[in-house]
Amino acid sequence: MGKNKTRWLYSVGSLASMLTVATFSGFINFYYIDYLKLSPLLIGQAMFFYGLYNAINDPLLGQISDRYHSKHGTRVPFIKYGMVPFVIAFALLWLPKSSWFGGNQTALFAYFVFSVFLFDGLYTLVFLNWTALYPELYRTDKERNEVSAIRQIFGIIGNIIGFAAPPVLAMLIGWPFLGVSFALIALIALHLSIKYVEIKPDIDRKEGLPFGIALKETLKNKAFVIYVIAAFFLQFTFVFMQAAMPFYVKYVLKAGSLEQSLVLGTVFISALFFVLAWGKVSSNKGAKWTMLVCIFLFALSLIPYWFAQNYLAGLIIAALNGFGLAGLMILLDVMLADIIDLDQLKTGQRREGMYFGMNALIIRLGISIQGPLLGYILTKSGYVAEALEQSASALTGLKISLVVVPIVALVLSFVFYLLYPLNKKEVDQIKEDLENTFVG
Repeated sequence: MGKNKTRWLYSVGSLASMLTVATFSGFINFYYIDYLKLSPLLIGQAMFFYGLYNAINDPLLGQISDRYHSKHGTRVPFIKYGMVPFVIAFALLWLPKSSWFGGNQTALFAYFVFSVFLFDGLYTLVFLNWTALYPELYRTDKERNEVSAIRQIFGIIGNIIGFAAPPVLAMLIGWPFLGVSFALIALIALHLSIKYVEIKPDIDRKEGLPFGIALKETLKNKAFVIYVIAAFFLQFTFVFMQAAMPFYVKYVLKAGSLEQSLVLGTVFISALFFVLAWGKVSSNKGAKWTMLVCIFLFALSLIPYWFAQNYLAGLIIAALNGFGLAGLMILLDVMLADIIDLDQLKTGQRREGMYFGMNALIIRLGISIQGPLLGYILTKSGYVAEALEQSASALTGLKISLVVVPIVALVLSFVFYLLYPLNKKEVDQIKEDLENTFVG
């Protein structure tokens, strides 16, 4: 099969990743709080422990992935044998009905914790390894930008389905059937993504570094530490907005299920038109420069949400969001791949698993903080689940959640990316040194 076709097939995995994580990030709070009536404060507590769990789970699975060897490859077996349990765990999140627990908050809370932990552990197992294939399979700056753009096309399709479709689908077929349907789509996409993957012999691993040394070397990498702090604020922005948006669209814009889907989907439909263009800009100007521009544009596009009062205004603002968002979605993995190349020069090892594991930990910390913070804002502002009219203070709380909190996080991300040391010149030199050291 030709290189171009295998790139597109590998990238289909991004649809599975974004479909499941967008549905989870966008609607898990909404489903359990607004539909199942679980206390927002209990959701916050669960997400706090979820963060502690990920502090161990993500880097440990990354280290296991780096040190694993078999005739079937270094990453693919984790994906091949983990994808069925993963999609089952995803479906379990959406099976409960309000009648299951008879109003027992403790039982519902226990189910929520169990299903979230199971889903997240299997998500990490599968997608840490799937993502770690990216810098292994695609080594040049041009390849990485092109494949990252293709991945984001599928990722945006996954976001459109996972973030925009649930309000309407849940009304038509119910949350349980929605969860099972999305699980099947994710399974098919994952199967296609690894069907033709072949690891090149020149990147077969030596015995990996011991866990303690691997963790120490990772945290000694200045470029990674700066990157991951900046990426934390950026990823927090994404997950916080996804969690807040359904509440905002329903209660501030007073939109029905169909209108909610259209507003939520417009953000990603708009982004779909710009991913390839931002990939070319990044190839020419460098990932750092492009990242800073996209953060500024995305932050600017959030301000109008404070003043929007109807569905049409929300639709227009959502379309504006997509321009900057498209670039941000491409660049995170491109920059991390550059950092992994730098690490190889220093350690002589390819350690994608550890780096993507540590990065996944930071992303999950964003989700962990999002839960308690959103729960706190909803509770303190006077939000009432499924009320026909929310109070003025509750509406202000929702605006703060969608505008003020994300912009503050984006400003912090911008500041840390300014400090990021790998400009285009440095990245080009790293690739040249790798070519001379490990190939030439």
